[in-house]
Order: sequence, then C-alpha cells, then structure tokens
Amino acid sequence: MGKRRKRRKILLKPKKTLPKIFTCPHCGAQLVTVKKTKNGYLVICGSCGLSHEFEERAGWMPVDYYNAFVDLYLEGKIQPPQPSHAHSEGGGDEAS
Repeated sequence: MGKRRKRRKILLKPKKTLPKIFTCPHCGAQLVTVKKTKNGYLVICGSCGLSHEFEERAGWMPVDYYNAFVDLYLEGKIQPPQPSHAHSEGGGDEAS
C-alpha cells in the first residue's frame, strides 16, 4: 500500500508595483503626486508646494516624471515657492 502524497502549498509572491506617492526633495514629506493635465503631467508636493509641469512624453510613466522633477530640483532649475507674509503685516488690533 502506498502513502498519500502531501499537497504542497504554493506561496504566491506579491506582485511588485511602482509607487504612486513620492518623497519631496525639498521638504522630505511623502506627499509628492504626479497628476495628468491637459498639456502633460504636473508633479506637485502637497506640503511645501514645490511643483513643475512636464510635457507628455511617449513611454514615460509617473515615476519617470518624478525622477526628472528631482533632477531639475537638484540642478537648481526648480525653486521652492516663497511663503507669503500677508498675515504678518499689519499692526494687530490697535485701538484708536
């Protein structure tokens, strides 16, 4: 009489996917998204507001636009937005 064969469990490895949210090269927050626009792609940080718009290129994925965005920032071609000081102007509540 023969033994019954034991069934082996097949372990499925999770499929690797590319990220959808990236790290900002200026402030370090994980809030950089790549959005499709009418003219191309907009890469923008939700924390500091650093952004750049790219023309659409054949074969490029969102991660490619992000990498080009980081390269431009490191070369100094993209500057972070200057904070507006509109709230700090004015004397507060002065009584006359």
